[in-house]
Amino acid sequence: MYLPKELLHIILEYDGRIKYKNGEYVNIIHKNDKRYNIIKPLIGKKMEILKHADFHNSGFYFEFGFDIYNDVGLAYDYNYSRENTFEICYFDFRNYGIKQIRTYL
Repeated sequence: MYLPKELLHIILEYDGRIKYKNGEYVNIIHKNDKRYNIIKPLIGKKMEILKHADFHNSGFYFEFGFDIYNDVGLAYDYNYSRENTFEICYFDFRNYGIKQIRTYL
């Protein structure tokens, strides 16, 4: 009650689990927490997908291969190839074949 707010913020942020944000204290995961190692591959995959995504006017297109089989994956297309159409395409190029299953919404 007698500590300045700035000092209180520093004390609570010291161990890395509490942070003062937007006028309130919130719990956060510490930078060295092992749970970060669990989500790092997911974040890396999402960053890789977004790096190769195409955005055009009000549409987008991106695709990615699954980690186990890179020749198998999904493609998402909204208002990019066709106007006002959202397409999800499963593709499988293994064994020199081409298999595609498309869903339109």
